[in-house]
Amino acid sequence: MGPALAFGVLGIISIWYPELLGNGKDMAYGALFGLGSFSLLLALSALKRLVTALCLGSGASGGLFTPTLSTGAVLGGFLGMAWSLAWPGSSPGAYAMIGAAAMIGAAMQAPLAALALLLELTGSGFGLMVPMIAATVTATAIAFYIDGYSIYSARLPSRPAGWRSAGTAAQSAGQRPPSS
Repeated sequence: MGPALAFGVLGIISIWYPELLGNGKDMAYGALFGLGSFSLLLALSALKRLVTALCLGSGASGGLFTPTLSTGAVLGGFLGMAWSLAWPGSSPGAYAMIGAAAMIGAAMQAPLAALALLLELTGSGFGLMVPMIAATVTATAIAFYIDGYSIYSARLPSRPAGWRSAGTAAQSAGQRPPSS
C-alpha cells in the first residue's frame, strides 16, 4: 500500500476523529488535562496505533516518539476514567501521565529516560513518581520479555547469525584487524 492510499484512509477516519491528524501532541495534551470522553479516549488509543502503523508501513516518513507518548496518554486517561467509576475522585490526567511514561519507557526500552522526559515535558508529576516508576518498569520488563526491541533498535538492519565485522573476526583469530 502506498502513502497516498494510507493518507486517504487516515483522511476518511479523521472525519470522525480529527485528533488523529498530526503527531498526537494535541491528543496527549487533552488526555493529560482530563479532556475527552470515555469512548473518545478508548477509540483514540486504538486508532492512533493503527494509523501510525498504516502510514509508516506504507513508506511515509515520520517518527514514533510522539505517537507512542500520545497513545500511552490516552490509554492511561481511559483507564483513569474507568478507575474513577469505581473510585470516584481520582484524576484521569494523572493516569494519563502514568500511561504516557509507561508506554514511552516500554517502547524505548529506557524506563529512566522515559521518566525524566515526562517530568521535563510536563513540568509536573513529582507527586506521581512512585506509580510512574512502578508502571514504567513493569511495562518495560513486559515489552522486553515479549520482543526485546526498542522503537529505535527495531529499525536497524538485521544481520545473519554468526556475522562478525572484519576487525572482530581478525581479533578472535589473534591477528591484527585490517587497516583502512
